[in-house]
Amino acid sequence: MKDKAGPWASVNAAFSSIKLTLFIFFFLALASIIGTLLPQGLALEEMRKHFSPGVFWWIETLSLHDLYHAAWFQFLLLVLALNLVVCSLDRFPRTMKLLSHREEGLSADKLTKFTHHRAYATSLSMEEVVSRLDEFISAQFAKLQPLESPPKFSAIAEKGGWSRLMVYVVHLSVLLILAGALIGSLYGFRGFMQIAEGQASNEVQLAQSRRVLVLPFEVRCDNFEVSFYDTGMPREFRSDLSILKEGLEALRQPVYVNDPLTYEGVTFYQATYGGVLKEIELELTDKESGRIQRITLPFRETSTIPGTEDRIQVVEYQKEFSNFGPAAGIVVLKKGQEPTGSWILIDRPDFHGNRIGGYQVKVLKAESGYYTGLQVKRDPGVWVVYIGFVALLVGIGLCFYTSHRKLWVLAEPDSGGHGETRVIVAGRTSKNGVAFEREFQDLCDRLGGVLIVK
Repeated sequence: MKDKAGPWASVNAAFSSIKLTLFIFFFLALASIIGTLLPQGLALEEMRKHFSPGVFWWIETLSLHDLYHAAWFQFLLLVLALNLVVCSLDRFPRTMKLLSHREEGLSADKLTKFTHHRAYATSLSMEEVVSRLDEFISAQFAKLQPLESPPKFSAIAEKGGWSRLMVYVVHLSVLLILAGALIGSLYGFRGFMQIAEGQASNEVQLAQSRRVLVLPFEVRCDNFEVSFYDTGMPREFRSDLSILKEGLEALRQPVYVNDPLTYEGVTFYQATYGGVLKEIELELTDKESGRIQRITLPFRETSTIPGTEDRIQVVEYQKEFSNFGPAAGIVVLKKGQEPTGSWILIDRPDFHGNRIGGYQVKVLKAESGYYTGLQVKRDPGVWVVYIGFVALLVGIGLCFYTSHRKLWVLAEPDSGGHGETRVIVAGRTSKNGVAFEREFQDLCDRLGGVLIVK
């Protein structure tokens, strides 16, 4: 039995150690400082540009660019959770034993050793003393619970015993916060969507990954509006979004920067926006034959140039291209040749550089619009975290501002044979002794008047 108990006792001692708690808190605090100073959420390729090879090696090895999802950080949280559980299980039985302990009897010698105690002598009969003690203490402090009946009377009165359990509420709330964070980490996601006006999508580009997550519904951008200050800075931008479930509109709602849309646990935040080319009409002049062709190209759709086997596609669009105004990135694909492309200035149709693959290109008409950039987030553990934080605030508040206060009362005939009754009241508190001393002295002063002390 000792062999089995020995290892468990060692493990229990290790995980219930305050030194372990301080060790974990130190490294969690250090990690949080690093996470605050070091940009989080950037791709490793982006981090490589800003740091030396030596520093980048540490960032990559310890996953410092995504610290709160790093395995070692989550391991620290797990050890902290185990530390709290073991500490609670180790101390909880003793706390319950303390709260449920039943006094069997009191003696004058025991009570006079208390720091807070008061002794009285009264000419009242024992029956009258017991009656007045019960009435006064039950009304002014807490219900008096008799332990012994006359000729010797003893009793206790206590309140705030539940305050000893508040430390376990704090422990439980921390575990709830950790559990909520773990649920969000395992079953949640963060990502980004770009949707042009009039278009719909169900694909989310996940953060910290090249993976694409497919939602069980589509998000359509019906309209996008942006207003500007006189300085040209955007004042407000909004997206009118519709949720399409199995082809039917399930929800329609505008989304602002600080007013997101939530559907089936997935929240869409207005993050950014940009310009997008919907359609462009071109005039193409073949430099060899001089033949002129007109063609209308939807954005990023490949079309064949009339009368030829050549294909053409608009692949990119910029609202402001090197201070030359809007420009379209166009590619011409000729059979048996490498694709050729160039930026074509939309507002400068006669610009000599508007040439691609043997064609002089002139923009006749361009229909542009906006795309909305949405940050997408799902965190199924967020409500567990909220409940944990509320419980933490309540638990800490009650831990600091409440205490377990207890009175012991003894009444017995005076051994001197003068027909008097001797009364001793003692008190103790689990915390905040200064406030309890004031309360105890005030209570005893008023009790003296009730007992008509000689």
